[in-house]
Amino acid sequence: MKQRYKISYNDKKDQVRITEQMEWEGQYVEMTEEKYSVEQLANVIDKDIQEVIAAIRTNNLFPPYELAKKIASSLIQLLKDTDDSVNELYMYWEDIEEQPVETEEVEEEDIIEDELSELTDDLSDDEMEDGFLEEGNDLDSIVPKTSGPVDDDETKSEDL
Repeated sequence: MKQRYKISYNDKKDQVRITEQMEWEGQYVEMTEEKYSVEQLANVIDKDIQEVIAAIRTNNLFPPYELAKKIASSLIQLLKDTDDSVNELYMYWEDIEEQPVETEEVEEEDIIEDELSELTDDLSDDEMEDGFLEEGNDLDSIVPKTSGPVDDDETKSEDL
């Protein structure tokens, strides 16, 4: 989801607004807006960025940490800017979690090789030399086969 954050002063420049907007059918629609006193923010902008993030997070505006860092940095930039003509900044964010993830198809043989590799990684060189994987041994004698999926409920009741 594409989002835009507008960080702006009011007319008197004694208040800052952070407006969260989302893209809907090609236009940005306002979702929420929070107002902060410039005096309150001025007390935290020279401190750690964590303090700025804590100051801007509310019940209505609680962005994830990485986004909160970007908003806080933009807010600090706006408040420290000495150019009186700058009254607002826009910050854009695209939520990548909403994007489809491309998956790579994995062959069954690759999975078996990976599992076998994991099993043998724990063995010392001495154990390997003792014939664990000698040519005469086949995979069936090393990796137990199951007849199908194991039902956890059945296994638990047998253990009791």
